[in-house]
Amino acid sequence: MRVLITGGAGFLGSHVASYFADNGHEVTVFDQNPVDGNFKTIIGDLTKATDVAAAVKGNDTVVHIGAIGDVYLAGEQPALASAVNVVGSANIAEAALEQGCRVVYASTWEVYGEPEYQPMDEKHPTNPDHPYNITKLAGERILMAASELRGLPVVALRLGTAFGSGLRPNSVFRIFIDRAKAGEPITVQGGGTQGRQFTHARDISRAFLMAAESGISGGVYNTTAPEVTSIKELAELVVSRFPTELTFGPARAGDVPAASVSAVKIEEELGWKAEVPFEEGLDELIATLE
Repeated sequence: MRVLITGGAGFLGSHVASYFADNGHEVTVFDQNPVDGNFKTIIGDLTKATDVAAAVKGNDTVVHIGAIGDVYLAGEQPALASAVNVVGSANIAEAALEQGCRVVYASTWEVYGEPEYQPMDEKHPTNPDHPYNITKLAGERILMAASELRGLPVVALRLGTAFGSGLRPNSVFRIFIDRAKAGEPITVQGGGTQGRQFTHARDISRAFLMAAESGISGGVYNTTAPEVTSIKELAELVVSRFPTELTFGPARAGDVPAASVSAVKIEEELGWKAEVPFEEGLDELIATLE
């Protein structure tokens, strides 16, 4: 399979690109930034239809991960998030239709907003309330509309909070680990009770490949590990490995509420479930930073 991976220079995209290549697929990466690794790379802009069309040409599948994925950047620059996450996805849809490609889209569990019931399954209402999750849901729906109206084969994966080697320095994992290793205090914003179903990049990469190889179109799947870990618990795990002071500060605007998400549908229909235990993945990440 010839696969184009948008956002392949980023944390998650680089994991997915390596996973596809390791499983025998011909990988091309499309990104604004140079890519580490031995992949064919096309430098371009998702908001430019001509760039996207040129990149998609010759591929069988597009794994669309490229986005403004930093929640706080999206909050500060909603116009940028809209351009990349919505217009960029529309450009992917048009180019994939022209080429006859399949698209697997990186959505997010955060599209649900405040839980009306838990665990939240794919039938839960979507009520996003932040430029990040609003634009990610809009990108998902643009692609699904192309599927329903024009026959574009699309699968959307509503991903859990991804972690693994190569995380951005401003991720909560890196902030906690880097500060603790330096002997500096760790500060948890708010009470730290906000829970996340942290899902390892290796598990997410496998989900993308299974979706790309499936014959399913129009499917939307929560793709999350079952274990809920609070930010406070994450901080305590880091402190148990690098003893330092644990403090608490004011809650940060833009943090999504704690929620439990069901991944039953993807297990039943695609045969996927998370396999990397959280603490194992955390120790792997720490080992890459030593």
